[in-house]
Amino acid sequence: MKKIDFSNILTILCLLFCATLQAQQLTEEQRRAYAEMLKHSTVSFTLDSTQVAAPVGDYVYEEQMVEAGDGLKLKTCIYKPTVEGPWPVVITRTPYAYGGAGDTNEIGRGYARRGIAYITQYCRGKGGSEGVYEPNVNERVDGMALVNWVASQPWCKNIGLFGESYTALTAWIIADIVPDKVKGIFLHHYGVDRHLSAYSYGQFRQDILTAWAIDNAEEITQKPAKPDITKVYHEQMAYMPQKEMDTHFFGVELPWYRDWITHTDYTDPYWHQGVWETLRSIPPKIKVPIVVVAGHFDHHQEGTILGYNLLPDETKAKSQLIVGAWNHSHVITPMIGKQDHAMDVNLTTLQFNWFYDLLLKEKAPKPAVKVYAIGEDKWHDLNSWPLQDSVDQKVYYLAPANKLAETSMFATSQVRYAFDPLNPVLSVGGETLFNSSTRRGSQLQPAPGYRDDVISFVSEPLSTPLLLAGKVKVVLNVSSDCDDTAFTYKISEVFADGSTYNIRTGITSLGFRNQPLGARQDYEPGSKVKLQIESLPIMWQLQPGSCIRVDISSSDFPQYSVHSNYAGVWSEQGKTRVAHQTLYLDGESRIEIPILP
Repeated sequence: MKKIDFSNILTILCLLFCATLQAQQLTEEQRRAYAEMLKHSTVSFTLDSTQVAAPVGDYVYEEQMVEAGDGLKLKTCIYKPTVEGPWPVVITRTPYAYGGAGDTNEIGRGYARRGIAYITQYCRGKGGSEGVYEPNVNERVDGMALVNWVASQPWCKNIGLFGESYTALTAWIIADIVPDKVKGIFLHHYGVDRHLSAYSYGQFRQDILTAWAIDNAEEITQKPAKPDITKVYHEQMAYMPQKEMDTHFFGVELPWYRDWITHTDYTDPYWHQGVWETLRSIPPKIKVPIVVVAGHFDHHQEGTILGYNLLPDETKAKSQLIVGAWNHSHVITPMIGKQDHAMDVNLTTLQFNWFYDLLLKEKAPKPAVKVYAIGEDKWHDLNSWPLQDSVDQKVYYLAPANKLAETSMFATSQVRYAFDPLNPVLSVGGETLFNSSTRRGSQLQPAPGYRDDVISFVSEPLSTPLLLAGKVKVVLNVSSDCDDTAFTYKISEVFADGSTYNIRTGITSLGFRNQPLGARQDYEPGSKVKLQIESLPIMWQLQPGSCIRVDISSSDFPQYSVHSNYAGVWSEQGKTRVAHQTLYLDGESRIEIPILP
């Protein structure tokens, strides 16, 4: 079985969000590394002429300063076909100005040559657009101004919206109020519930959001160097109190970042007003067909799938959900076993053909839910995702002698370990990592119990394959001598040769135990409590001869912020203490694995 460890490949840290698909100004070394990465990518920078319609003409490129919602003018790059109009038009909006000025977008040229106009507009304050960039806030008013402007042009026949990551936000945020000329939307990798994107059981997804804030804040004019690509911005992420990180390192306040890290509770009014409340309310109101693309190892996976699941039934009947084995950059991870079909879906080709059929040929789109199973190398056509029924359950109990047992009939015992926030467990693989490109996805794991604060449990070898399909749940009986702390788990597959790759991780805090969408709770130090932690869903076939490994610990940095072991808002903590944790092996602590028969 072939297993390739990508931890030493110099991947590009999202120099381009793949939806814009623009040429980059890279060094030769970066180009070579990027070319290697793209061998395992499900997107491309050109349209494959063997998979799409032939060109029907040439293109013309122009730039216009189009008026935004409040009078500002935003730079708008337009690729128009030379064939007689009116034409279909596809639109995206972006804050990322990586492609250089002028006619640099090969994908835009490809669309226009095939009779579809292609428009990219830079968000206010970015790429030559007027105004000051404030993330998320102005995209609804500015997006509608652009769409209405395009719809009013005599050369516009109809419209499709597309985007990936933040550029998908700019389409989601207007999808309920688009004019009749908008016939379809194609979106990758953006969650419609911002709290779900930012937190898991009260723990902040720091690797993506702290790093994104630093890299994209207009207030920070001099970005910090990245001398060690394995620990990018770790110093900034570890700073306490985190809400003062911006002024300490950069001498400026980032009020929007401070909002994210101080409003920890899902019940906090911050997440239920303004742009975040608007975004969450939109999917049930969408009437046009939509394709929603998610990745098993994309940090936006949970909220992206939620966006599809919130669509009304009549919209789902003409829409699609596609969930592949890729990360946020559309790169396949992990390269385990056969991979003959992992890249059967080329999203660049799929997006073009979907728009071509819908806008140019005016064909009604067909519904689909397609999910790729890692290890099985198979795409499954499903009725829903996560599955609502037809799933069995395999249960393993955390047992003495570091065993995963299939029965709870054993003498009860306890495992104790100390968790020091100043020496956190570093993330080795993770489904919600992004900035730490060498750590994200499924990675080759260290040996079991490689640290004193990582307690590993391993099953007997499997006699038959098991197709894991859905959310893995861990139930732990625990106690701590602190009034709040964190507990983590990781499930991995141990192959017959001993190599081990992570499948899913999970985290919780005592303050948010069993209520990730509830308010913070109190905890009495020393009291025994039950924790239930669900992972994000995945399809992964465990192989005959493999073992299942579960690691229990209390930190997973930088995928998640490090708990100080004090109760209260994490970002306001200025000190730490060591927590002494107890895990009870009592026949109740267990892992529940959903299995597709």
